[in-house]
Amino acid sequence: MAILGIVAVTPALTEISNSLNIPKDRIGLVVSMFALPGIIFTPVYGFLADKYGRKKVIVPSLFVFGIFGTLTFFVNDFNFLLILRFLSGTGAASLGALNVTLIGDFFSDADRKKVLGYNNGVLNLGTTVIPLLGGFLAKISWNYVFILPSLAVLLGMWMIFSFKEPEITSRKSLNYFREFIKAIKEKTIFLVYIINILTYIIFFGSIWNYTSFIIEKNFVSSTVVNAVVISSLSFTAAVTSMFYGKISAGTGHRKLFAFVFLMNAIALVLVNFASSWYMLFIPMVIFGVGFGLNLPNMQALIIKHSPENQRGSIVSINRTCTLLGQFTGPLISGLVLYMFSNSIERYSYIFYFGSALSLLTLIISQFLDKE
Repeated sequence: MAILGIVAVTPALTEISNSLNIPKDRIGLVVSMFALPGIIFTPVYGFLADKYGRKKVIVPSLFVFGIFGTLTFFVNDFNFLLILRFLSGTGAASLGALNVTLIGDFFSDADRKKVLGYNNGVLNLGTTVIPLLGGFLAKISWNYVFILPSLAVLLGMWMIFSFKEPEITSRKSLNYFREFIKAIKEKTIFLVYIINILTYIIFFGSIWNYTSFIIEKNFVSSTVVNAVVISSLSFTAAVTSMFYGKISAGTGHRKLFAFVFLMNAIALVLVNFASSWYMLFIPMVIFGVGFGLNLPNMQALIIKHSPENQRGSIVSINRTCTLLGQFTGPLISGLVLYMFSNSIERYSYIFYFGSALSLLTLIISQFLDKE
């Protein structure tokens, strides 16, 4: 549900920029302001979910996300839009973490890996269809994409009456925090946090947010084309994620990370060599294969190394790392654009930077322990 706040909006960024006269180096704030509250509040939500239960956190979060997300539809001032994006992101902050936490609660071992793969497959399938819907709605009017969060209110109402969760045993705060600090200092968890941050700096700082600007600058101005090209990445990731359980059974986490970030580096360079918009499908598919394996691989490692009674908090910190990457990625790209503002190839530098960062992340991932 939380992906509605970003992937539906991404194809509309150029329309928002043009309609509200927002400079291209500031339009990334539409994404960043949605991600920012997650950096602040997600760990708190994780603690509350461990102490009081998942449902008591998820249901109010759905209502906050849905209400403030829908109110954005009525706004024509960019600063007010950013405020509502922040408030909507406050509600969405818990959703991405606690859905993974629930998988950890309900499943174990090989079944958990399969379900994580399926979960990411569904997530990526959503990011295939939703950008197409977002592109279609943005073509009508840029603000139509903000109708979609209203679905969260309906889901919240369903959960109130129909959803049952595993029981959560109460814990004393002092022991909880002592054990929590010990857990996140564990090498594997710490390195996955770093890899996660870099993953989303690369993703939202280059291929997800700025492919549409490459298309507009070099080929055609069309929100539908933007959505189709970006959706090909998500569709590939969705299909690949479905096979994560089988692939991971015969391959170690480190080898998978090496493959993932090598694919990232190659794909981001190839974006700059596309001779037409439909040639962009090649790097989108390559990146999608890596991305489809990356997310369940990170989640499986985090859950495996998380004590059961602290899973909500540890997974929530991982989600915070995701949002930190989402928040800083567009800001870093904006800085790159500013530095090369006088160059006609300024967008290309964003993708070269992302490729270099992918190789750095590959190196970092090899410091994980062999399994």
